[in-house]
Amino acid sequence: MTENTIIIKMINMKKIISTLAFIFILISSPTKSQITKYFSSSKINLDETAVINFLRYLEGNFYSEDVPLNRAARIMSPMFYAISEDGKVGYGWFCNSHLNSACSEDFTAYRVVEFCKEYAKMNCSIFAHGNQIVWNNINRSINNKNFNESVNFFQKLDVYDKNSSTKITEENFLHYLNLNFDNCNDNKNSSKINKFRGSSIDCLLPGRYQPTTNDMSGGNDYD
Repeated sequence: MTENTIIIKMINMKKIISTLAFIFILISSPTKSQITKYFSSSKINLDETAVINFLRYLEGNFYSEDVPLNRAARIMSPMFYAISEDGKVGYGWFCNSHLNSACSEDFTAYRVVEFCKEYAKMNCSIFAHGNQIVWNNINRSINNKNFNESVNFFQKLDVYDKNSSTKITEENFLHYLNLNFDNCNDNKNSSKINKFRGSSIDCLLPGRYQPTTNDMSGGNDYD
């Protein structure tokens, strides 16, 4: 076998490997339709608890269901936020990185909706993808974590309950936003809504997080 023949075979092998890798990416990456089928176009009214929980989601502050979690020691970026059809119960899904693109979205929309349904005991849908509100095709991004401005933002979008209770003030806002401990119920079948994660302002937002794609593949680099 000549040297030129070996080189040609190596080039062809690289082309085959590149083609297979491209096909694998196409197969494994979720399509837009696979995600948007979990969106909703129904009317929804959010109270101040729902707003606080959404801001907690953006902040990466949540009660991790699957593992003990020292939130202060981890960087979390929001991937999906699901909410019950009555707007009362929220559930977050996070990427263990400062970039949510560092995590795979395979089946993630489905999983966060199913976990939300366990809590809410009713249908849930995706309210936000990353920091973009996708409910009812709003498709607006929110980066401001100021409570009053967020309420005004939701009012303009016509998704805020104007008759909501007003427990949040400028003085206690950061306390509720950065809540790091609660005495709330782990029992999803509990009827005590005032001690229920995801629906009470005095309880943490329930959620889960996933490792980055790099971590899953055994990489050592930090995201």
